[in-house]
Amino acid sequence: MRTEAEAAGAQLDPGDFIQLPVPIIQQLYHWDCGLACSRMVLRYLGQLDDGEFENALQELRLTRSIWTIDLAYLMRHFGVRHRFCTQTLGVDKGYKNQSFYRKHFDTEETRVNQLFAQAKACKVLVEKCRNVQHQYQ
Repeated sequence: MRTEAEAAGAQLDPGDFIQLPVPIIQQLYHWDCGLACSRMVLRYLGQLDDGEFENALQELRLTRSIWTIDLAYLMRHFGVRHRFCTQTLGVDKGYKNQSFYRKHFDTEETRVNQLFAQAKACKVLVEKCRNVQHQYQ
């Protein structure tokens, strides 16, 4: 598999990157890309038991509306050290008119903002960072 830099013709030295044998886990639905990525990370780290993962989803009340802050809490649940960098500490109101979020945006806004507010107390490291790339723009 070629990296973006290789595809652009840039030469990479061996010390410029690390390739990890992260397993590929397919999404089950159109909305669960974050959960599939979380499963891949957890399996790579040797911490994925499907039953435990499903129990964690239930315990954290993760259903079909998964926000990145939810994934930060999921990683914390499994003891994965991480830092969640975001441009917006809370819900980005720009998502309100996107079709995927529109139906439940108001309810989700309250829930997600509460997760951000409680993050420090729950030992979820969240930082406001500049130059964070979003998948959807």
